[in-house]
Amino acid sequence: MKQTKDSFAYEYINATCKRIFKKDITGSTVDEILPLALATEIKRQYRISLESERPYTYRDYNLFSDNKLATETEVMPIFHGGNTYLLVISKNVAGQKKIEEDYSFYQSLVSNSVDPMIMITKNFSVFDMNSAYESAFGVRREDWIGKSYEEMPVMKQRLFEEIKFKLEKIKAGQAASSTIIERPKKDGMFTRYSVNYSPIVENGEIRAFHIVLRELTSEAKLKEELKKTENILESYKEALNYAALVAIWDMDGIIQFVNNNLKGTTGYDNEEMMAMNITEIGQTIISWKQYEAIRDTVLEGAIWRGEIKSRRKTGEIFWMDATVIPLMDGEGGIAQLLAIMFDITSRKQLEEQLRFMAYHDGLTKLPNRQMFVQEFSRIKALSDGKDQWVAMLYLDGDNFKRINDQYGHDIGDEFIYHFGQSIQKSIRQQDVVARVGGDEFLVALSGLEPMQGIKQTKEIIKRIKENLAEGWFIGQQEFSPTSSIGVAIYPLHANDLDDLVKKADSALYEAKKKGKNQVYFSEN
Repeated sequence: MKQTKDSFAYEYINATCKRIFKKDITGSTVDEILPLALATEIKRQYRISLESERPYTYRDYNLFSDNKLATETEVMPIFHGGNTYLLVISKNVAGQKKIEEDYSFYQSLVSNSVDPMIMITKNFSVFDMNSAYESAFGVRREDWIGKSYEEMPVMKQRLFEEIKFKLEKIKAGQAASSTIIERPKKDGMFTRYSVNYSPIVENGEIRAFHIVLRELTSEAKLKEELKKTENILESYKEALNYAALVAIWDMDGIIQFVNNNLKGTTGYDNEEMMAMNITEIGQTIISWKQYEAIRDTVLEGAIWRGEIKSRRKTGEIFWMDATVIPLMDGEGGIAQLLAIMFDITSRKQLEEQLRFMAYHDGLTKLPNRQMFVQEFSRIKALSDGKDQWVAMLYLDGDNFKRINDQYGHDIGDEFIYHFGQSIQKSIRQQDVVARVGGDEFLVALSGLEPMQGIKQTKEIIKRIKENLAEGWFIGQQEFSPTSSIGVAIYPLHANDLDDLVKKADSALYEAKKKGKNQVYFSEN
């Protein structure tokens, strides 16, 4: 999009956009193409990005809305040549919307429930609890995650043995059921609860238990309350399993459980991963370095959270947002690690694309001025440490305006692309080239030895001229251009980038005064 006086015009649209609009809308404004209300809202979102001068993301849907369309739009402002542009990328996130709705539902059920709820592993260590449980029994969630359920201060030995007996019977195959117990609240007063014990089963194996306590005011409400609790727990489990990738391994790294979502992401069958060591498929799920970092964290009983870059069975890269939780055994030791992960590959790919666009010229794909400044700072530091020179070449193509006038801007753009690639091919790996104008390029030649620096610079300039003279074809038309070049050397002619570029620009001016295809070295 290109900002106009009071709107935004479509400067370029890709093939997908053309299919959506069913025509090429290039040159039109949003006001001309879209309904008034929609155009007004889109312009408002675009201006938010411009005011912040940074990438901005917005969505055109609300959770639980009836609208089946779900779009997420990334807006990135670009300021170039005195004009203001916006790179606008929209993607369909209907699947993400469904996940968010499920996760929001899960959070609402658990976090906002007025009934105390706690989840414990099959080895009776605390996995999670809600605020109602904390309030009722005077415990803090962060103090007990991963610790033994038996050791909680309100858990009298007789009461724990009763609960453990009940859960062991469920693990042995008895159907989940409810019971009535009396247990003390944080003030010491005993209160009567209906308690529902619900197993979380994956692939036929019990992994954990949900325990929900509902304070009873009358026996007549018991059956109704238990039924509500069962529905809540089933929704809790389904929402988690739908949205997340789940894996469990022991402290020796042996994988003991994965859910079907993980199979779809990694490309490995569940049977392949079961009983394998996590390090054997480390590039698929976790790198060895990250495995050690996670291990160091969880051995202290803490929860590890971070992003993991991994590799599918096919070799493709994917990204996950992962939380790894230590699961304690009955004696307070760490028995297993539980990983709950979400695939964030699309977001990371978009971030990489936007990062590349922010630091590279859109036409030639070479570094832009912003990246060149960063690279020169690095090159200068290396050269200072080794007492070496850096040569700054300012190149300007000869007669580029004639090519645009004679062949049109499309051919002119492709010409500039080949021009930049020809320069890139001529320099060394440690050198940097950037496009800074229409047909103007800066080249920083690094690692030049003072005694040989001028000679080395002239040799590279010779290669640039030879490669340009070799030329290229665009369609049936052959081009073999020339370039005027001004040269300034750090630290002979200047001590910082701005002054060095100015000296090289002045040298370029002198080269052009001598005619075409000339080179001029700065003299002061």
